[in-house]
Amino acid sequence: MAAKVSKLNIFLSNLAVMNVKIHNLHWNVVGPEFPLIHEMTERLYKMFEEQFDTVAEVMKMQGEFPLGSLEDYLNNATAEELDSRDFGEVEVLEILDEDCQKLIDFANEVREDAEKNDNFQIVNLMEDYLAVYAKYHWFVRSMLLTDEDMGDNEDMQEDPRETKAKK
Repeated sequence: MAAKVSKLNIFLSNLAVMNVKIHNLHWNVVGPEFPLIHEMTERLYKMFEEQFDTVAEVMKMQGEFPLGSLEDYLNNATAEELDSRDFGEVEVLEILDEDCQKLIDFANEVREDAEKNDNFQIVNLMEDYLAVYAKYHWFVRSMLLTDEDMGDNEDMQEDPRETKAKK
């Protein structure tokens, strides 16, 4: 019977899978907003690479053994891979929106477990990550908004400089 995998190893596995997944989206996004999404996904995969290393090092500091093979990551991650193909801009943003929410949810689980065990190093680490994930989630959701989503708010349709001048 296989040993139970810790939530931190599942989180580490998610970071590994997300790193590859974001690279796939980074390389294969197509459309007029390609440069913007290409740059954003580059920032994301660099962030995941750094977090991946940090989580594994913290695990070692705490006497836990981080998983170290692609097979282990794929077998333990809750994040899912994507086949390589062209991805439209909206599709990329929808994938990022969904994955960001999943990362937030799982980081919260890891944080809550760590708090129950008075493991403040992990609590603080997850709080830092949650703040960053929330910001990226906001960016992605904002990019997905359409005029219809914003309603009929006249101030939203006016030039912000004109609105400010009226006040």
